[in-house]
Amino acid sequence: MNLRHLSVFCTVCKEMSFTKAAQSLYMTQPAVSHVIAELERETGCVLFDRVARGISLTGAGRAFYGKASAIVELYEDLERSSGSLEFASPIRIGSSITIANFLLPGIMREFQKEFSNTPVRIEVDTARHNTEKLLRGDIDAALIEGAISDNRLAEHPFSAFDIVAVCAPDYPLPAPLTPQSLANAELLLREKGSSVRDVFDSALMLHGLVCDPKWTSVDSQALIRAAQNGFGIAILPALLVQSELTGGSLVQAGIRDMHLQNTNYTVYHREKHLSPPLRGFLGIAEQSART
Repeated sequence: MNLRHLSVFCTVCKEMSFTKAAQSLYMTQPAVSHVIAELERETGCVLFDRVARGISLTGAGRAFYGKASAIVELYEDLERSSGSLEFASPIRIGSSITIANFLLPGIMREFQKEFSNTPVRIEVDTARHNTEKLLRGDIDAALIEGAISDNRLAEHPFSAFDIVAVCAPDYPLPAPLTPQSLANAELLLREKGSSVRDVFDSALMLHGLVCDPKWTSVDSQALIRAAQNGFGIAILPALLVQSELTGGSLVQAGIRDMHLQNTNYTVYHREKHLSPPLRGFLGIAEQSART
């Protein structure tokens, strides 16, 4: 018994004639009769009553048809949709927080214009957690701030943003603000391992410096509020504090001989199959920085 046998049987059931079924299937009538005889032998049941004026389903034949037709319909549906499976399947994207706030909505709008039938599942998390998810196969790709040091993952830079020092307008800034004076100041920093903190620590190390922050937080908004209240100098992405700088609740402190910038990357497992929608998403992300 195979799918071809079931398909022939279902056609005979629809036509209620071996001859008409043979014509519909471009087979000979004896070949159709042979298939039905094989099915009856394998099932151990008589599927059709052969009467003088034609054929009719037996009780067993009706029961068998109910199951066989469901299988044939499911296969035909699978065959019809097989070309669109990659476009109908959800893609799973991880994103760092700053990217999700400022870049991801625009990327998603462009993606939905081109791949309107492809669902997207977004998980906003830290770079470290997104990296772990990529390695486990829990997500298909990620938009991550900062480089990834794992050769199992492929990464491509697609944009960058400045990182700035900000404080309350009346905060007593060291003059001039140099890497040395900044390292000794009351600093409000993201946690170690975050991309922003890594960039800042690396920049200090180039000057042979380390810092001992007054505040450390996984929440950038907490650092913004602390800076607004005069508790110190926050080191944060410029995108994240733009409204506070425009509104005057924070001011940017220029740092002599130090420019802080973070690079954003599209990241995926090197062995990951890139479906057309996933490849399209990555391409749109990389194109977004040039538009």
